[in-house]
Amino acid sequence: MGDITNRVVAFLMAKCSKVFTTPTTVGMGQSDLQRLLLRVQVIIEEAEGRHITNPMIAYQLNMLRKEMYRGYFTLDTLRIIHCQEQLKAKGRDDVSNSFTLSKFNPAKRLFFSTGNTHMEKDLQQVLDNVNNIMVTMSDFVAIFNNYPPLYRQPYSMHLYIGKCMFGREMEMADRVIDFLMQIENPSMKNVGVLPIVGPTNVGKSTLVAHVYNDERVRNHFSKIVVITGDEINNESPTSMLNNRGVIVYQDNALRKNDRLLTIIEFSRDVVDEVTWNSLYSSACAVLRSGSKIIMTSTSDEIIKFGTTQALVLNFLPQEAYWYFFKTITFGSTDSDDHPELQSIGMEMARWMNGSFIGANINSGHLSKNLIAKYWQMHLAFFKENIQRNVSLFGKNQFVLMQESNPMSFLIKDKYEFTIYSHYSASLAEDDVPIITMYDVLTGSVKCEGELKVLLWKSHILPFKYYVANCIIEKL
Repeated sequence: MGDITNRVVAFLMAKCSKVFTTPTTVGMGQSDLQRLLLRVQVIIEEAEGRHITNPMIAYQLNMLRKEMYRGYFTLDTLRIIHCQEQLKAKGRDDVSNSFTLSKFNPAKRLFFSTGNTHMEKDLQQVLDNVNNIMVTMSDFVAIFNNYPPLYRQPYSMHLYIGKCMFGREMEMADRVIDFLMQIENPSMKNVGVLPIVGPTNVGKSTLVAHVYNDERVRNHFSKIVVITGDEINNESPTSMLNNRGVIVYQDNALRKNDRLLTIIEFSRDVVDEVTWNSLYSSACAVLRSGSKIIMTSTSDEIIKFGTTQALVLNFLPQEAYWYFFKTITFGSTDSDDHPELQSIGMEMARWMNGSFIGANINSGHLSKNLIAKYWQMHLAFFKENIQRNVSLFGKNQFVLMQESNPMSFLIKDKYEFTIYSHYSASLAEDDVPIITMYDVLTGSVKCEGELKVLLWKSHILPFKYYVANCIIEKL
């Protein structure tokens, strides 16, 4: 009996010790990870202010970014769990649970289990990854400090992220510009072709615009032209190469090279193989050596036309997308001071399917008022419209937008707001719709029937307006 009693007491003491020490271990891990991420963030911000041309250094910087995004995603998730437990302990039933809604979304996965053991294991894994990559950072910092400054860094990261090509640093520096800078053998009568493929609104045109505005590219080519796929199908190849397209850059100074960069943007219909072969043969005969072609499309059909491996763009991973959405939403406000708002924001980010337009529209609404009740009302409206689109079309509105399908919203339970098509264009100020989507959904503008609505205006190149063709009807 004494032996059994001793074993029971030892067992209970071990269980109690495990229960009470695990949160402490998690808390210590959070503090260590927080300190490491601050160091990582300083290194990344300093490196992004340098004109780095070495592809291996750019690759290492990209790896560091990914670990930083994952680290902050981990910290924010742990804070949200802790905040929700505190609010539930206080009897708060109106708190939003970020993981309740997300489990119904098949496109997303949870990074954390609800047990303390799993949380500690995941936290330790992230901490080890950041520690390992920081071991070689002293040499990395010494190397990139030798590169000249690129610009003056803004005082707050949200000012930079809101006006940069977020998440596409490696694609621009490592792939596209390297392809354009390659010198072709003058004896070879061929033109390099790079296909860029990706879903709608993933950032293909934005990537290309940043490339052709790069100083290195403009010094390498004497002329840069952007044409559409429709012009290829309706014009002869020689006429199209000489007379069509929008000239986005032209160097009128006398110089020896006469290299041309042609950018072909396909909307949906891709040129057939016979037409493309005719166009490419004309390009090789007419264009000077060193001229290049970049093709963009949502269809994989253009991959077979490339002379080099295609660049495939995908939406940002969940960790990077959350970092982007959180930064532009909270701005200069420290999001760590608002864990309940972080919980609501992370739940919305999980449903937006990596959409940059969705992130900018919703961040514009939320940043107007950093109060929990206002965010809860916006989340309820957000959920209601997700359920509406899923019941009507089988998918939420962000997936429908990426597929260019119709989507539906409710306006104060009285009107139905249906977007049946949308497009992006560089419009003149007179052609831009005055009514925004925010005006319609909040009911601040009373209108009915067919109209055009401004979804969002891009703040970075190529500064496009995203316009929706809509109809508003009474329920």
